Amino acid sequence: MSGGHFNNCGYEYYRVGQFADELEEEIENNFTEDDWGYHKGYSEDVINYLKEQLPKLRKMSEIMRHIDYLYSGDHGEDSFLSRVQEVEEKYSTGGG
Repeated sequence: MSGGHFNNCGYEYYRVGQFADELEEEIENNFTEDDWGYHKGYSEDVINYLKEQLPKLRKMSEIMRHIDYLYSGDHGEDSFLSRVQEVEEKYSTGGG
């Protein structure tokens, strides 16, 4: 499968997934000082909200990828619906 239909083959879904990965790292390093002794130190409420967004971002990245594959001709309608159903189930059961 190749995808690449949207945004001139920019694979935007990859960027959304990468954003989620980078956000997760930032959350983990919330109180870690950088080379200049600075750290974000966001409150627990903010960190909890950000953590709640991670699976939503990852889910959207996966769905975007399958939409891209559909429009690129890499998925037919049946396989597209099957794949997005798998993604929906994965994230509705607390996975991913």
